[in-house]
Amino acid sequence: MKILLIKPGIGDVIKKYNLDNGRMEPLSLGVIASLTPPAHEVSLVDDRLEEINYEEKADLVAITVDTYTTKKAYDISDQFKRIGVPVVLGGIHVTLLPSEAKQHADSIVIGDAETVWEKLFLI
Repeated sequence: MKILLIKPGIGDVIKKYNLDNGRMEPLSLGVIASLTPPAHEVSLVDDRLEEINYEEKADLVAITVDTYTTKKAYDISDQFKRIGVPVVLGGIHVTLLPSEAKQHADSIVIGDAETVWEKLFLI
């Protein structure tokens, strides 16, 4: 299974500077990647540094959602869903507003994803 883990930015690039450049690395996605069983291929995509390739084959997309990245995260999720790729959303915003997030995902994770991520692969 090919899995994309995505850290969305907060919006468009203005004058060649990304609005979200000064933030920390998406450490939680690194942890999630390390918890993924080795039989699966994982790619991390940091939307602040590179454009998302919606044509890249993916069997599952997981997106971390902070309140300040909500609009972009939902846009990314909706695009993948339109082309038939299942999407899992997690993060603080999803935990705080799960019914809103569920409108943009096939599945959501409430609370720490690290505690449930491996269980996803037992199904």
